[in-house]
Amino acid sequence: MKKFLMLSNEEIKRSFKLYVTILMTLVIFEIASVVYQILHFQSKIEDLMRKERLTEMQAVEQLNGPLTFGDATNYFKYMITLGIMFTILYAFQIWYRDWYGESKYIYRLLMLPGKRITILFSKLTTVLIFVCGFLGIQWVIILLSHPLYEWLLPDHLQVASKITGESATINMLYTFNVIDTFVILALALFIITMIFLFVLTERSYRKGKALLTIAGDAALLIVPFIVLRYLFDATSILVPNQQVFVYLSFILIYFAYVSWKCIQLLNHKVSI
Repeated sequence: MKKFLMLSNEEIKRSFKLYVTILMTLVIFEIASVVYQILHFQSKIEDLMRKERLTEMQAVEQLNGPLTFGDATNYFKYMITLGIMFTILYAFQIWYRDWYGESKYIYRLLMLPGKRITILFSKLTTVLIFVCGFLGIQWVIILLSHPLYEWLLPDHLQVASKITGESATINMLYTFNVIDTFVILALALFIITMIFLFVLTERSYRKGKALLTIAGDAALLIVPFIVLRYLFDATSILVPNQQVFVYLSFILIYFAYVSWKCIQLLNHKVSI
């Protein structure tokens, strides 16, 4: 446990400045996007009133009604995409940076006393902590954006609404349901572990064999899904809820396989 805490703390410290910089950049762009959407909507109303000599409400109707909160946060989906891309790139970078540079930091890690699985868990924990931080900050931003929307936009140009309900992106990611949050984190854990497997495979074999091994592991995930989908569509032997259970069971089995293989590669293939 002491080694795990030490390595996790070291990983967080090594990436903290970059993480905060990227996170704050996303926050600034999200807040700025809400302000921009509101000001742009008001500007279009003023242009229509001036050019076509319309009343304010006629201009609003010509713009398909008042600005909804979902419209005001429309750019959030792009910020979410950037955040996901950063997480994926960081999951690669947290391993590859250890192999490059004059010090070859990975050699120091592999020579530390204790089980190597601790290295894997510390890196996985670090990425998940950053994912949780990203989700938490986004929840705060969406909560702050709603009063900003109400403050900047006159009441008669608003649509009374809750924070969620209008935007599919917000409904998907900015959930305050414990089960939904768990599903998001479980999906993130699965994707991160897959990336770790690809990195460790590439570091364990020559390029040709590494590519074939990675392709084989990817096929073990994709092909059964295609077969199951075809089987369920062709036979209808299971009701939708039962199909979901089968899919989830397969994913859990595959996740166990990926985790086991990561540990095996780190213990027996990756060497100093």
